[in-house]
Amino acid sequence: MAVLSERSNGAGSARADTAELCVILCADSAAMRRRIAYAMTEHELQVTLTETDDPQQLAEVEDIDADSIVVFACDVDLPREMAALRRLRRELREPAIVAVSPMATGTGVRRALDAGADGIVFESELESTLAVAVRAVASGQSVVPRKLRASVERPAFSHRERQVLSFVSRGLTNAQIADKLFLSESTIKSHLSSAFSKFGVRSRKEAAALFLELEQTSGALSTGPETAFGAPVMKGATT
Repeated sequence: MAVLSERSNGAGSARADTAELCVILCADSAAMRRRIAYAMTEHELQVTLTETDDPQQLAEVEDIDADSIVVFACDVDLPREMAALRRLRRELREPAIVAVSPMATGTGVRRALDAGADGIVFESELESTLAVAVRAVASGQSVVPRKLRASVERPAFSHRERQVLSFVSRGLTNAQIADKLFLSESTIKSHLSSAFSKFGVRSRKEAAALFLELEQTSGALSTGPETAFGAPVMKGATT
């Protein structure tokens, strides 16, 4: 387990007291909920535990605040489950979120962090690492499995790739982008293929959604400084 950085909670400072934590557990499998609960109590992590199998119900949980920890079971390599994580983060802005996932790629872990997770724990390591991860995020840290620490670093986009992605996010076709940038369509396709690989996606829709999410997160204009976004290369992207 690797600690990436200190993060800010809703009050703007790290939690100092993790003796008793309010943990909200969300997993669609009863067996997984039992494993997660056992992993925390086995390591003498004192928690007040609330359980649900539906992430949409989390917004209805009473007393959930910046001092709460949400443990969310999901597969970080599946786009639809990352969409659920992004929705969860939009609805619950204050609590820290620890994602419990099957073994995943660096792409999936990076996208989970960008979707709003503060920590990632693999199911195969759950019993030994979950309590550590929960304590860490409760103290204001972000954590990932150590073996993937290097692979989640964000590679930089070129200025031209950012321009192309900006136009894609506005719904322009390759021909329209080429006309605006005074480039050939083949050059636009080349920039898109490179950007798709860095994002780890295969479609314009996914790339546009992630680019807009990145812009909102960074607060940068599309013509501003080069921005980093992480993902190992995924071959076979279609532009």
